[in-house]
Amino acid sequence: MLPMLALVPALLAAAPAPAVRPVWINVLPAQPGRVYGLGVAPLASDAAAVRQASDNARADVIARLRANVKADTRISTVTQESRTAGGGPAAGTRTQNAQVDTEVQARAADLPGLVVEETFLDRSGGAGYALAYLDLGIAQQELRNRLEARNAELAAKPAEQGVRARLVEAQSLKKAHEDLVLLDDLAGLLSGGGGDPALRAEVLKARLETERRMVAARAALTFGLAPAPGVELDPEVKGVVRNAVLKEGMGWSDRNPLFSITLRVRSANNGVTVGRRAWWDYQRSPDFIVAQGSMSLTLVDSAGQEYESLDIVAKGVGVNEFQADRLLLADYRAKLGKAVAAWLANLAKW
Repeated sequence: MLPMLALVPALLAAAPAPAVRPVWINVLPAQPGRVYGLGVAPLASDAAAVRQASDNARADVIARLRANVKADTRISTVTQESRTAGGGPAAGTRTQNAQVDTEVQARAADLPGLVVEETFLDRSGGAGYALAYLDLGIAQQELRNRLEARNAELAAKPAEQGVRARLVEAQSLKKAHEDLVLLDDLAGLLSGGGGDPALRAEVLKARLETERRMVAARAALTFGLAPAPGVELDPEVKGVVRNAVLKEGMGWSDRNPLFSITLRVRSANNGVTVGRRAWWDYQRSPDFIVAQGSMSLTLVDSAGQEYESLDIVAKGVGVNEFQADRLLLADYRAKLGKAVAAWLANLAKW
């Protein structure tokens, strides 16, 4: 019996001491030029807990910054309490909702100088913790570098002229504007954490100027309809195309547009009116009527270069010709609008 008792102290000495909870779990550090955040995650596995807690910690930094700018961050926190046997002190465990706002997560990925400094796994409490911080100096310098690079690109003159160059310019300005919108948001976050407000002002100035140039460049890309000989355009069809063009911020012109959309119908009839029942056929059955027709669209610039062609097959099923016609036209207009919008969105890639 004595030898067994003698082993007890040795076993106790060999057992690892419980990990000490870091102070930053309860009280975040405070250091000039840094903004700290805490992330918590359930301890399903070590790797998953560290990863999720780190993501939540970075998101918490963004949330703290954004709270000083505008209260639109949606991160929910659940507090759980458990008491030890015998009525001991409560042990609190804070877990952030796994569904961290996607916008906040995106900003965490975009913001330079945001790092995870330390992690801790609380096995007894079943939670993982992470401490993250943002270095304002590093973040500001990186954003300023991005702004200077973007301004240099905007100041560069295009190497060529013509329709293609105008397309590329409009697309480049759109991309630059998107980048500057992101930089403006990030600079705003830094100002909320005590960053230099002059950086935000510089970014905003570049953003507004780029937006002005972008709107002008896109409006100068004018479009119009050019029906094939013998085809009369229905006003509703023209309206669908015109609305799709204007919705993308492009210009519309009935005379000498930069781009023309030619419509051709597959019909043996002469004098076809697009939008009226002269370019589709019927399939009849005892219970319903199917109206179906096909139309070809071609996008051509003023120099005669063809950019895209597309066949649209429209169909409508009804109990009579009137209903089938209405459904066919609705299907055609919807497909026509989507086709034109897709062309405009990808125009500079061709």
